[in-house]
Amino acid sequence: MATAPHPEDIKAALRKRYGTVTEFERLHSLSPRSVKDVLRGRSRPSTAKAIAKAIGMDLHKLFPGRYTPNGDTIIR
Repeated sequence: MATAPHPEDIKAALRKRYGTVTEFERLHSLSPRSVKDVLRGRSRPSTAKAIAKAIGMDLHKLFPGRYTPNGDTIIR
């Protein structure tokens, strides 16, 4: 299994592009604190996909073990 980027690296990438994580959530019509939830392991596929697209990483590489290469959620 691939190693996922550290959650702080993901947040830093979002802050570099959007100024704040909150602004990223607002611009993508996401629930407040949804990024925090995803980075803590909660299942929020729409937020995870938005994060992956925003920072230019494949979803399954950004969150290995949670998504397949075609974007399907892995059920445990």
